[in-house]
Amino acid sequence: MKKVTYLMTALFIVLFVSECGLVSGKGDAEKVAESLLSERIENGGFGSNTYYSEIFWENTDSEKWEKIKRLVDNTMGDLKNYKLSNWKVNSQAKTNNLSGTIVYLQYETEYEKGNGTETLTLFKPIMGEEYSIVGHHFNSPEIQKAIEKGIDQALLQSAQ
Repeated sequence: MKKVTYLMTALFIVLFVSECGLVSGKGDAEKVAESLLSERIENGGFGSNTYYSEIFWENTDSEKWEKIKRLVDNTMGDLKNYKLSNWKVNSQAKTNNLSGTIVYLQYETEYEKGNGTETLTLFKPIMGEEYSIVGHHFNSPEIQKAIEKGIDQALLQSAQ
């Protein structure tokens, strides 16, 4: 009897998750993220900005974003490989412009000059049909060293 109850509960959870669109949401968002990452491998450099949403650009200074991209390109070199290491899906209905499904995808990335972790946050509005990137975070020892070097240089210049 316990086995039947366990199996029924497990089946219910699987059906609930798939009916809510959590599994398909992850897959749809992953397609967008992997298109960006594949483009970066094929073309070299950081890739295009076409995958990033209006929400991203409303909250991101384009000059600073270009500097971040150059920092990643100069410090890490070209992207060589990536692998999805973690993901999370969150559907929400709010009264602001973030009503819809948010998918967090974390990739382990391999570059010419080191490895890192990139976390992409993708969003699809309730009435929307496609995911787009609303957040992009880089983390690697090489980038951290470059940032620290810049801080040290700024401190030296301000002391003079």
